[in-house]
Amino acid sequence: MRVLVTGAAGMIGSFVSKKMIAQGYDVIGIDCKDSSFENDRYQHEVVDLAEFDSVKSVFDKYDIDRVVHFAALAHTAEERDLSWNRYYMINVECAKNVFVAASEKRVPILQISTVDVYGFTKGIVSTKTPLYPVTNYGKSKAMAETELKEICGMYGNRYSIFRLSPVYTPDIKRDIQKRYYLKSPNIAYMIGDGIEYEVLNIVNAAKAVIEWTKSEPQNEIKIIKDPKRMNTKAYLSREVKEGRAKVVLWFPKWMVKLGYSVIHGVLGDNSKTYLLNKAVSPLRSE
Repeated sequence: MRVLVTGAAGMIGSFVSKKMIAQGYDVIGIDCKDSSFENDRYQHEVVDLAEFDSVKSVFDKYDIDRVVHFAALAHTAEERDLSWNRYYMINVECAKNVFVAASEKRVPILQISTVDVYGFTKGIVSTKTPLYPVTNYGKSKAMAETELKEICGMYGNRYSIFRLSPVYTPDIKRDIQKRYYLKSPNIAYMIGDGIEYEVLNIVNAAKAVIEWTKSEPQNEIKIIKDPKRMNTKAYLSREVKEGRAKVVLWFPKWMVKLGYSVIHGVLGDNSKTYLLNKAVSPLRSE
C-alpha cells in the first residue's frame, strides 16, 4: 500500500511515516520543508499546499491508495504569526486543495483534527456532540472538517476524521506539560489532589492511523485518546524524583474554580478563558 502523508516532516507526521515504512508501507511524504529521512520506501516532495497545481501533480505522479492529512498550523511557541488569516489559509484553504486533489482520484482521506473543536462543551462529548470551538486552531479545524465532508460528498469519495487528544512523545511533552507546568522544567503547579486529562501517546496515534489504512473508510468520526487518563499528581511525582519540577505550587480546587468563575464572568468565552476552563472542566469523551 502506498500512503501519502502531508506534514511528513512534522513531529507526528514523521513518526507515523516511519512506523508505516517499518510495517512494509510505501510512503509519499509532503511538506513545505525538506526531510533528512532516507529510506527505499520513502519519497519526499517539497510542496506548497496553497498551490493546487503543485498538490495535484503529486497525485498525478504517484499511484496513491490512502491520504493522511497531518499538515496544519497548531499553536506552537515557535510560530510568530498566529493570526486568524494564517490559521484559515493553512488549516482550511490548504486542506481543501488536498481534499479536492485526492477526491478527484477517489483516494480515501483521513483528516487529522483535534478535540479543541469542542471548546467549552460541558459533560461527556461524543462524535455527535455539536461543536463549539473558541480558539483559532479549533475554529479552523472545525471548518476543515466541514469542507472535507462537502468535497468528498461532491466527488463520492470516502473519508474519516480523527479528533486527537493532546499528543506527546517521551521527549516532546509540550502539549501535556501545560497541564502541570507554569514554566518547564522548574516551576510546576498542582490543583487539588491532581487533575486527570485525556491525552494521546504518539505510539497510540500511529497505531490508530495504521489501523485506519487497513479498512474501508465509512465517512466516520473518531475521538482518539489513550486508554488511561494522565494524572497530574502522578506525573509531578516522577518529575520531582527525576530532578525537575524544583518548585511545585499547590492551589485548592475551590480557589481555582472561584477564580475561573470571576474571570469567565468578566471576559466570557474566549481563547484565554478556554485555557483556564481546561483546568476546571477537563474534556471527557465517550
